[in-house]
Amino acid sequence: MPETTLIKNGIVITVDKRGRIFEDGAVVIKGDRIIDLGKTREIMKKRYKVDRIIDARKKAVIPGLINTHIHSDLIRGTADDMPLIEWLDYYISPWHWVVTPDIAHAAAMLTYSEALKSGTTCLADMFRYMHRCADAVREIGLRAVLAPMAADSPVQKYESYEDNERLVRSRNGYAQGRVRVWFGMEWAFYSSDDHIHKVVEGAKRYKTGIHIHSNEVRDEWELSMKRFGKHPIEAFADFGLLGKNTLIAHACWLTERERQLLGQTRTNIAHCSVSNQKLADGVCPVPELIKYGANVSLGTDGLKENNTADMFEVMKFASLLQKVTRLDATVLPAYQVLEMATIGGARSLGWDKEIGSLEVGKKADLILVDLNKLRTTPVLFGEFFNVVSHLVYACHGDDVETVFVDGKIVMENRVLKNVEEQKIIDLATKITPEVLERRKQYQPKKK
Repeated sequence: MPETTLIKNGIVITVDKRGRIFEDGAVVIKGDRIIDLGKTREIMKKRYKVDRIIDARKKAVIPGLINTHIHSDLIRGTADDMPLIEWLDYYISPWHWVVTPDIAHAAAMLTYSEALKSGTTCLADMFRYMHRCADAVREIGLRAVLAPMAADSPVQKYESYEDNERLVRSRNGYAQGRVRVWFGMEWAFYSSDDHIHKVVEGAKRYKTGIHIHSNEVRDEWELSMKRFGKHPIEAFADFGLLGKNTLIAHACWLTERERQLLGQTRTNIAHCSVSNQKLADGVCPVPELIKYGANVSLGTDGLKENNTADMFEVMKFASLLQKVTRLDATVLPAYQVLEMATIGGARSLGWDKEIGSLEVGKKADLILVDLNKLRTTPVLFGEFFNVVSHLVYACHGDDVETVFVDGKIVMENRVLKNVEEQKIIDLATKITPEVLERRKQYQPKKK
């Protein structure tokens, strides 16, 4: 018989279509699904036979956060303070020349464990040797969309279309359905027209998605005009690359026509508010994209671009960045940002019928956030309810106490249940210096 868990006395923020919030709420989980939720006193009257009771007093119970753009990584803190194009050539392309399947697995174990511990239950990773990343998903217990860094440029070391297709065949639906495999393109300028066409057709054939970086820096406009004779999103429209099954990371530099195209096609955007500031990329025009009809979700970007996998930090920066660049404090209020990090993320990954909100029948992917902290005091209810504000503007990833994925507890009292955290730390610490040493041979001389 599937196990039944009752979470009671929590501040339950459903992020459902009605925006329901239960200030003293309960959630009932049976197996991998939510079977009931509501006010604690009403749920208790139903006298469910349960195997486990969790008292969530002074805790927020919310959908697991969904990170729609990240890169598994080991080189955090060694690739800082350089403009994007130069940074790609000096730090990132050489890093990919030395990645091996075992290194990919170690990077994924580190990245996914950090993400899970900070409240992310589902993520979209773009990396290499992603059959080993799929193994990390299985071992740790979270949920993921995997889109390989694929390209056919002879001067770049990325996965081929054929590699990507093999991954779709072998790992889509892996780990009891928690892994979905998409077609990935590292960057349009690393791919030939033939490769782009193959990706579009492959996604249709296998009924899966496409993930790509684009419009991150202004230089891409010039590159695109030289190659395509038009701006990147306009070229993507010609290729048939846009649509609800496509997720574009960054989208900072967009013409008015490009914004309209993204909205008209209901294309998904992963807004990386922290990494875009660190790399001085630019600012994604989030309100305009939403106005035109695009779905905008949130991503951390990789550990080398952001330096953490903390989606709470990303939520805060997403709101503040739009406010300060527009001199408008009303833009992207806290609840809207929470939606972008939950149901918006699920929509970006085509998983919104199953995850992203707390609703009866949906998967039990949820987190308990401890609000009994100095930085989240006072916790107020009724007219002065401030918990959503705390979640977006005050909380950190280490405020997450317990994490459920597929109805299973994968972190409890800040302890990962399926893997040994110290072993992950020790292995990453051991192998990274050798990786960096080998990377040197592929690095150009600094100007």
